[in-house]
Amino acid sequence: MTTADPAFLNDVVDALAPLGTIERRPYFGGVGLVCNNRQFAFVMGTSLYLSTNDNTRESMRSHGAQPFEYMTKLGLRTVEAYYDTPAEILSHPELLLAWAQGALAAKSPASTKASKQQNGPINTFND
Repeated sequence: MTTADPAFLNDVVDALAPLGTIERRPYFGGVGLVCNNRQFAFVMGTSLYLSTNDNTRESMRSHGAQPFEYMTKLGLRTVEAYYDTPAEILSHPELLLAWAQGALAAKSPASTKASKQQNGPINTFND
C-alpha cells in the first residue's frame, strides 16, 4: 500500500499555508488534507490529488491531470472526484495555490449545488 512521502507532504502543506490551517488525516494509505472541515486533497507517495467537480474537471484535464486510480480484486477503479496535480503546477507555488483554492471551493456545499444547476463548466484554473 502506498504511503505519503513525508518530505513531499511537508512541502505541499507549507505551500498551501495561505489557505489556512491544513489538518493531516489518514486516508486509504495516504494522508488526507483538510481545511475548514473539508477534505480537498490527499497525498499518496509523491502525488497530490485535488478534489474536483463538474466546474473544474475539464480545466484540470486540459493541463494533463488524471483521475485517481487504484486496483481491486475486480480490476482498476477510477475515482473522478480527485485528480493528480501535474508537475508544472506543483513547481509553481502560485499555480498550486490557485488549484488548491479551486479544490477547496469544489468541496463547498454551494459549489456542489451550483455544479448541478450550471449549464457549462467554469474555468477556475486560469487557462
